[in-house]
Amino acid sequence: MKHFFTVLFIVCISFLKAQETALVKFPEHLIKTSVVSLKTGDSLTYYQCHVDYAAQQIVKENGEVITGGKKQISITEKFILLNENGKYRLKYFTSTYSNMPNRKFAYLKLVEKKYWDFKLTKDVYLSEHDVLMFAAIENKSHEAIEYDFPINKYNTNALIITNKKVMKHVIVEGNYLLKKNLEGLN
Repeated sequence: MKHFFTVLFIVCISFLKAQETALVKFPEHLIKTSVVSLKTGDSLTYYQCHVDYAAQQIVKENGEVITGGKKQISITEKFILLNENGKYRLKYFTSTYSNMPNRKFAYLKLVEKKYWDFKLTKDVYLSEHDVLMFAAIENKSHEAIEYDFPINKYNTNALIITNKKVMKHVIVEGNYLLKKNLEGLN
């Protein structure tokens, strides 16, 4: 019986140590980001919109593929970041809707529309690097101003961060895309 309690004690200590290592340690310069304020059970939704060159393909009902030429299109990705007891889970969605460059930048701040057609692509737990990347990209951004809203091919990266308490529409300077910087999505 004494041996049983010793083993149980060791298992409990191991479990607690494993929980400690799962927690993300945020550097001081990232403390004011939205990710840091996530409590257990909370989530943040990120929409990242950017313009890129791409060739669109249409697959007809009979299987025939029609490929267009490369042109600038707006690409919108949706990320839902959930805090599950210090472990961060990511649900990554893509959208096929893009009818002109940056068409959605100004509208994402309001309400997600059904015709944006988001599809769940990945559901993964993130490494500490990936969680810190969400905070770092938000930290590199600035609040959107009226000059950021015209819909044209020169719009920069837009990032919408939202939940019940947060509603931010920010501009990310440079080519910092969440998808390209998250190890868990590659």
